[in-house]
Amino acid sequence: MAEKLLLDVHNLKVSFPTEKGIVSAVEGVSFTVSSGETLGIVGESGCGKSVTAESILRLFDEKSVEYGGEVRYAGRNLLELSERNMEKLRGNEISMIFQDPMSSLNPVHSIGRQIAENVRLHRGASKREARKVAIDMLRQVGIPSPETRVDDYPHELSGGMRQRVMIAMALACGPKLLIADEPTTALDVTIQAQILGLIDKLKKESEMGVILITHDLAVVAEVCDRVAVMYLGQVIEETDTDTLFFGARHPYTLGLMRSVPKIEGERQDKLHVIEGTVPSLHQIPVGCRFAPRCPYADDQCRSEMPQLQSTVEGHRVRCWHIDRVAEKEGNAHDAVAIG
Repeated sequence: MAEKLLLDVHNLKVSFPTEKGIVSAVEGVSFTVSSGETLGIVGESGCGKSVTAESILRLFDEKSVEYGGEVRYAGRNLLELSERNMEKLRGNEISMIFQDPMSSLNPVHSIGRQIAENVRLHRGASKREARKVAIDMLRQVGIPSPETRVDDYPHELSGGMRQRVMIAMALACGPKLLIADEPTTALDVTIQAQILGLIDKLKKESEMGVILITHDLAVVAEVCDRVAVMYLGQVIEETDTDTLFFGARHPYTLGLMRSVPKIEGERQDKLHVIEGTVPSLHQIPVGCRFAPRCPYADDQCRSEMPQLQSTVEGHRVRCWHIDRVAEKEGNAHDAVAIG
C-alpha cells in the first residue's frame, strides 16, 4: 500500500505569556508524517518536543497560548478547527500517550471504565462491548489477569502498569495517528520491547502513523523511519534514521550520539558531554541557538540564524558549517550502538 500523507506541520509556532513576557517555546517547526511511518523526535529536556506534540492536539489553554503556522491533518488545519471538532479527533483518529500516567488517569474511576468510556464515546459501543475491548487492550499491553484487573483503580497499579493502561487507552479506538511522548520511560526493558513491538505491529496492520518522542537513541534506531532532532524550540536536523546514524551533520546531533554510553570494548575514554546547558526561553541566543555550546561556532553563527538547508534529498540541517563538520567528523555511526 502506498504511503499517504497524514500530518503536515508547517512553520508551527507556540508562544506563552509569562511574568517576564512572551516566550516562544516552538519556533518555525515543520515536518510530515505518512501512514505506516514512525517519526522520532529527539533532543534534551526543554527543547520543545512535548510542546510540539501537545500543540498538534491543541491541549493548552487557548486563552493564554498563541499558535502560528499550520497543522494539517486530512486536509484540515487543526489550529483553525472548532473545539467541538477537535474533541471528535482527540482519542479517536489522533491519540496521545503521555509521559505521566498518574496525572493523566482519573483516580476515582476504574481503569476499565476509563478505557471503555473512550470506546463508547467515539465508537458508539455498548457497555458490554466496550468492556470487552478494554479487557482485550489490557491483555495486548501485557497486563496480567486483565479480566480482574479491568476493575482496578490507578492507585492499585505500579507506575509501569499505569503506563501500559495509558497505552491501551490510546490504542483502543484504532487511531490513524499516534503521538507517543516517552511511552516506555517507566517500563523495564522486557516490557519496553513488548510495548514498542505492539505499537509497531499495529502500525503495520493498520497503516497507522506514529510520532515517537524519546531521548533514547537506541529506541530511535530500532523503530523509527525518520528522525527530527530539536534544540531550543527548533528542528536542527531531519533525515531518515540510517542517514542520521551514519551521516549526521549537525554538531548537536553528533554530540547527542557521542553522549550515549558504550558497553563494549575497553573503557578508556570518559563519557562525552555536550558543554553547557539548554538556555532559558527568556535568554535565547542571537544567531544560531546552539552557538554558545558549539565547538564550530564563529562570528557568523553568533549573529545570523541559519535556516534548514538540504544536504542531499530528504536530509535537512540547520548549520552554517555543514561542509566543515562533514570534513572533520566523517561518519559518526560508531558513536552509538544501533543493534
